[in-house]
Amino acid sequence: MAAETTPLMRQYHSVKEQVPGALLFFRMGDFYELFMDDAVIAARELEITLTSRNKDAEQPIPMAGVPYHAADGYLARLIAKGYRVAICEQMEAPSPGKKIVRREITRIVTPGTATDANMLRSRENNYLAAVVKKANRVGLAYVDVSTGEFRSTELPLEEVGPQLESLNVREVLAPAGVDWPGLRGRTDIDAWVFDTDYSTRTLREHFGLLSLDGCGLAEKPLATGAAGAVLHYLRDTQRAALTHLDRPAFFDRNETMVLDAVTVRNLELVEPLFAGEAKESTLVHVLDETMTGMGGRLLRRRLLRPSVQRAEIEERLDAVEKLLQDTILRTGLRQVLGSILDLERLLAKVTLGTASPREMYALGSSLGKIPALNQLLGEPRFDEVVDVRDRILTTIAEELPLNLTDGGTIRDGISADLDQLRDISRNSKQYIAGIETRERGRTGISSLKVRLKSRRRTWTACLLTMTGSRRSSTRNGSPRPS
Repeated sequence: MAAETTPLMRQYHSVKEQVPGALLFFRMGDFYELFMDDAVIAARELEITLTSRNKDAEQPIPMAGVPYHAADGYLARLIAKGYRVAICEQMEAPSPGKKIVRREITRIVTPGTATDANMLRSRENNYLAAVVKKANRVGLAYVDVSTGEFRSTELPLEEVGPQLESLNVREVLAPAGVDWPGLRGRTDIDAWVFDTDYSTRTLREHFGLLSLDGCGLAEKPLATGAAGAVLHYLRDTQRAALTHLDRPAFFDRNETMVLDAVTVRNLELVEPLFAGEAKESTLVHVLDETMTGMGGRLLRRRLLRPSVQRAEIEERLDAVEKLLQDTILRTGLRQVLGSILDLERLLAKVTLGTASPREMYALGSSLGKIPALNQLLGEPRFDEVVDVRDRILTTIAEELPLNLTDGGTIRDGISADLDQLRDISRNSKQYIAGIETRERGRTGISSLKVRLKSRRRTWTACLLTMTGSRRSSTRNGSPRPS
């Protein structure tokens, strides 16, 4: 039988049809395998060995693979090059006699939807945008999946390019079949997704709203269409609850100064003017004394989109003046903030179901620093979410594995069932000896043996095997012990 018609390859083709525009990481044991054109691309871009499946066939299938435990690094390199990657996982453990395991796509990673730390810069946002136009007006929405920031607006067609450049958008969604010259990082999706009625219904249902008035999107059909398209795309690629997303707030482009790419480059706000120059020459490097990635991203946004609202500018200046005059407060805040990790991105990973045990613990530990912030500020400005913090810190073990599947994430004493299973795993020989003694007494077979069969480090079955006289009695028709 040709490789293309084996059950495994039929399953692969069925999954691949769901994501025609993405490279498919197809989980097979300890590897993610890629086949055919995907394998050729991966081998070239990742500089890995290109081999083949069913080498003796007339037309062997190109194949390349990356280890499961090291996949994040390879994934990051593909995303950085602009590729979309679909992750297909094994949804059940292999078992004896089972020819093929069930597999499903769990998420699709794209340049605009990356959330893993090795794909992001801690002090920069990673924006996904959507644009839809009617005549000379454009609806624009953008979201950072790693932080939950979600905003939308309407603006003239000629201002879209500078706005996208100032946001440094990684991926732009646009209606398929619509001509839009110069739109970089474009991903086409069905035009009906941008329909105002569909988008309104999608946004209302997701955020539990009676109307979009509170978001400022009432009577803003283009902005609503773009925001709905963003949410539709995220649901399709992330396949998670997305409850960490902010409501898509409407913003007026006139509230901030729009700086085009030439101005940003010539002023050396975030990048040096000439390639190869040190970043110490940029304005953001000179000004950035923030203690967290959250603060660094906020500063960068304010540099690239300066406010033109007098009240907001005065409020910022007052805050700077207070901290400049109060050395003790400023020093204390810097010390506490320096021990807080990136809460925005940690929360997003928890919501998306991609947080590792260590990231979960980091979230709880960082939440534990909030009371100190409130104390320094003299008032409870931040919700301390005590219940969440305590649940994390009292449930998760102190010494944690890299991956959830490695075990050891939950402390002893939290779950009686889990403690019992751990005890069986740690003291399996004693348990088996006890079972053997009990079965010998119950059956009267002194030579009865109980052995444990293991498969890939997982105890899967207890087998009763008999030797000596018991084997003879079995052959003579005596009943087997149950």
